[in-house]
Amino acid sequence: MGALSGCQGTADRGRAVHAASKPATATGTPSDGSLEGLTAPEISRRMSLAMNLVTSMTMEFSGVLQSKQVQVKIAATTDGVCAAAARLNSGTMQIIRTADRTAYIKGDARYWTSLSPKGKSFGALAANRWIRFPFTSAPGKRLSQSCEVANVLKTLQLAHESATKGAPATVDGKPVVTIKKKDRQGAVTYYVAAHGPSYLLKLTDQTGGTMTFGSFGKPVNVEAPPANQTIDFSLLGGDSGLGLNA
Repeated sequence: MGALSGCQGTADRGRAVHAASKPATATGTPSDGSLEGLTAPEISRRMSLAMNLVTSMTMEFSGVLQSKQVQVKIAATTDGVCAAAARLNSGTMQIIRTADRTAYIKGDARYWTSLSPKGKSFGALAANRWIRFPFTSAPGKRLSQSCEVANVLKTLQLAHESATKGAPATVDGKPVVTIKKKDRQGAVTYYVAAHGPSYLLKLTDQTGGTMTFGSFGKPVNVEAPPANQTIDFSLLGGDSGLGLNA
């Protein structure tokens, strides 16, 4: 769960997508979906409209959080179905969340050891096995917030009028329009699809952190791990017994 919260923290520094100021309008919207001729605030509003209609997407983050190199990949839906993998704290971990809102987490020994003093002994029991967290558990509730597309988008907020236009670019060969914003934590650049739905395809900040977005509206197929590969978190002491900063 640290991976997803870390990813959201970086997204929060970006503050880009969700309509946080006045309602979005269609002012100056070309009929072909092109962003040509639009101002930066108009592009920001178009991006907000498009992203808030997304029902599923993938997100990838690469950068430094709390002086550690982190890489995260997430596929999530508006219904909370989620699959994620991360490399952080010299360890690796995976998360899945099924349609019934049950969360499963699997980390290697290095990952668990990095979380707290209890992590070493905990990792010896849990390393490379899936831990099952019911939705009613504290970790399960935290994971649900990170796995839902709507909650991710809420961390990407931008006052549209503050946006300025940058140079044209491409993301994976696709033409994009860039808009920029400066806040107390520095400059952030948003790469918005120039044609078709005005999706946010990429976000970069002044630290070198990068988030990319894609697979909009595509199914996210997640299944629970086999029972013989899982451990119920209640057998490990529940919320109080874990003692982990996960």
